[in-house]
Amino acid sequence: MSDPSDEIERTVTLPPMKSITWTSIFSRTVLVGLLLIETLGLATAMLFLFHRVHPTTCTTGLDPNQLLYSPALVAVENEVRVYNIGFPGDLSSFQIPSSPALDQMWSDLYNFGISRISKDEAARLPNKTHAIPGDEGYYIAELDVFHNLHCLNKVRMALDPDYYPEWRISTTNNWIPSQKNATEHVSHCLDWIRQSIMCAGDTSVIVWQWEDSANASIVKGDVAHTCRNFDRLRDWGHEHTLHVEYDPAVHIEDDIAVPTFRSGGEQQRG
Repeated sequence: MSDPSDEIERTVTLPPMKSITWTSIFSRTVLVGLLLIETLGLATAMLFLFHRVHPTTCTTGLDPNQLLYSPALVAVENEVRVYNIGFPGDLSSFQIPSSPALDQMWSDLYNFGISRISKDEAARLPNKTHAIPGDEGYYIAELDVFHNLHCLNKVRMALDPDYYPEWRISTTNNWIPSQKNATEHVSHCLDWIRQSIMCAGDTSVIVWQWEDSANASIVKGDVAHTCRNFDRLRDWGHEHTLHVEYDPAVHIEDDIAVPTFRSGGEQQRG
């Protein structure tokens, strides 16, 4: 089969040289100039429109590690860590029976988690937050890592209802009204942690290695992970603890207007 472009070349012939005049050359020059001006004008208009919509548009063209602003980005420091397996022989310090000592260990992970940030930082957030009554110029915020730890702690407590009776939850076929708060709270926490794990999407690789003693390949979880240094984030949290008790009943008007992101990618001006 012949190339279609061959047929096009056969039908296009150049005009005889004698038909090209200074008038035609001038006309073509003017036409090319007009086309260039029109193209530049169109490009300028497109750049102007892009500049206007870009600040409020979520796009995957940005650095995926800094798609949304957080005031704690200054505290982000990556490190390599190997998890405790969590079975006998490789337990973590948190795997001890329920006790005041264990409660304190968990509390120390996030009990400073409600933070104060400046108005400039609040104005750069992807969602609007509220000013702190009695602490002019500062706004309330919480890093999600600390909320996740709070939620995981509540799930832990619900797993030992004999020690934490206030966190005893109802089973599928045994709804107890007095346990409504704990049941709903733990349900919220479980699903929040699910979403957070899926959001983080840890791509560290668990491997299988041959064990002569078992005459089989055994799954190995003691592998390297790229992690964010939690001590740095905890230090940031301590440095931004509230200076006054937050009163949610006090409403403060401000001039901050930021896009509020909803599920499904929808945005709402706040």
